Amino acid sequence: MFHFSFISGMYTVEFQKRGLPHAHILVWLNGSSKLITGKDIDRIISVELPDPKLYPRMVEAVKNYMIHGPCGAANVNSPCMDPTKKKCTKYFPKPF
Repeated sequence: MFHFSFISGMYTVEFQKRGLPHAHILVWLNGSSKLITGKDIDRIISVELPDPKLYPRMVEAVKNYMIHGPCGAANVNSPCMDPTKKKCTKYFPKPF
């Protein structure tokens, strides 16, 4: 379990046409609670795909609509690619 000291935070919940609500959350952490590196963030935020044997349709939906990449030269057939321009419609890769 992690304990964080928050300075402030805000959020908004959106309902999109294609399904369930999702939230955009922004928090400001105090001093020693700050996450400095990617490894710090990975300790807190993670994802787990549904079991493909139990939920094959859900796995396909997550893959098609919720996971981005690889695209560009690595995968020209990615759903995000514009076939005429041969570029990602989400503008990836983005500068760091």
